[in-house]
Amino acid sequence: MKLQLAAENSGQKAYCRDGKRGRKSDSVYQDLKRKIVTGELTSNCPITEQALAQEYGCSQSTIREALMQLQLNGLVVRRGYQGTFVTDPSVLEAKLLLKLRIDIETAGIPGAVRSMTRDCLEELRDLDRQMDDCQARQDFFGCSELDREFHLKLFRSSGLSVLEPILVKTSLVLHRIMIPKAQLDSIWNLPGVPPHSSILDALQQRDVQAAAETLKNHILMIAAQSAPDIYGDVAGEHHGNFQTGPARILDSGSFRSQ
Repeated sequence: MKLQLAAENSGQKAYCRDGKRGRKSDSVYQDLKRKIVTGELTSNCPITEQALAQEYGCSQSTIREALMQLQLNGLVVRRGYQGTFVTDPSVLEAKLLLKLRIDIETAGIPGAVRSMTRDCLEELRDLDRQMDDCQARQDFFGCSELDREFHLKLFRSSGLSVLEPILVKTSLVLHRIMIPKAQLDSIWNLPGVPPHSSILDALQQRDVQAAAETLKNHILMIAAQSAPDIYGDVAGEHHGNFQTGPARILDSGSFRSQ
């Protein structure tokens, strides 16, 4: 199955011809991120600034800025004179990243339940609807962007802001691992995966344990089915062993308007 990408290759050079260099590097970064996350760019070949500058119609300094941002987010690594390469996480690294993501996101659930508002909940449901639209168009990079926005917005409700950059990087690298490996049309439409709506329903009920358990299973099942060679044994190891600490069902009540 070939991924149908949101951006057309024929329009790549237009990314860099308007606006200031900062905006140009952002556009290049976004397109390179798309290529890496969907598997169009792999770790097999070096990425050279000169070739990219020619491809995108930009200066090498603009390309360098984009590559630095990709490196900060864990998508590329610079190897001196050998060049820049797409990262290729080991099985151990991939498993640790998954565990880290689950630990961070589930730790945020109690705070998210306490602070969740009706407006925030509706915004999360709207992001989920936008993901459905992207899946219908087979825009899997768009799904990736919206999925990470969904999970980050949910986590921001927890108030654990120091952990946000770690979650951003971890989620992005995990998508880079899982999306190219998926054999089906979308990693978010795999059988048995609890949908985002189930997480939101538990949040609306202010049920900490149910929300955390559903979130954990959502992340685990996507990983296990999209990349079974890496995560096939992980779901079994962790299923049923999750603890949220002193999780409790908060008193239900109306969500506050922002």
